[in-house]
Amino acid sequence: MEVVIRTLVENTAQGRGILAEHGLSLLVENSAGVVLFDTGQGMVLDSNAAAMEIDLERVERIVLSHGHFDHTGGLRQVLERIGPREVLAHPEALVPKYSLHEGNVREIGMPEPRKILEQKGANFCLNEAPAEVVLGIIATGRIPRVTDFEQVSSRFRTGPEDRLIQDMLWDDQALIVETGEGPVVVLGCAHAGLINTLLYAEKLVGGKRFAGVIGGTHLVDAEPVRLQRTVDALRQFDIGRIAPCHCTGFRGQMALCEAFGERFILNRAGERLEFGKGRG
Repeated sequence: MEVVIRTLVENTAQGRGILAEHGLSLLVENSAGVVLFDTGQGMVLDSNAAAMEIDLERVERIVLSHGHFDHTGGLRQVLERIGPREVLAHPEALVPKYSLHEGNVREIGMPEPRKILEQKGANFCLNEAPAEVVLGIIATGRIPRVTDFEQVSSRFRTGPEDRLIQDMLWDDQALIVETGEGPVVVLGCAHAGLINTLLYAEKLVGGKRFAGVIGGTHLVDAEPVRLQRTVDALRQFDIGRIAPCHCTGFRGQMALCEAFGERFILNRAGERLEFGKGRG
């Protein structure tokens, strides 16, 4: 099955008229349909889609990787443009989310209340289990945490603002996209851990061969030991192309570039990745 994945929103940009924004949105298209994975903050999604000659009205379903503002802020805008759509997410994507830093609390969850988004046409399909989005594209649902070096940062919090507890970000999920070259894993932020995500994808598809790994890896805060263990673990998989972005961070990008060489792609808004025709 031929697949095209385009980066609509990312922290950096390339190409005429393409703008950068702290956030992520990827358009995944195969012969069965068009899926929008995350929506960025909402400030550049429309203009980048126009610059890339992408018709957002072709989007059939929307998937949210998790409930942070930089992945969900454009949802209202998209719905206002294209009309009612099913929105697949983990139930905890809709709970309050905060960041705690040096005693200061900052709200980082979905900017719009569920009620408003439903009024704009969001038909939320909330599920913790793997779910087919369209034929050939699966949302993983909740990702098991099995590694001993991929911890969620303690700065992420949830609950009532006066009684915050650590947010383990159980809502974090990825996409698995079947292609003629093998499965591609599309990441939002990989808060569950990049290796945890690939181990779960391996379980779901039954193999360590991935034609591509694309998206946010949340290595931006990784200590050198974690970064090295991540790279070492990645080498246990057979990865055709790796295109990290967003929350990967400069050191993470450099470590992955060094490890993967020509298989590494510097993923920016405006990028188009194609996975060739094959069975299916």
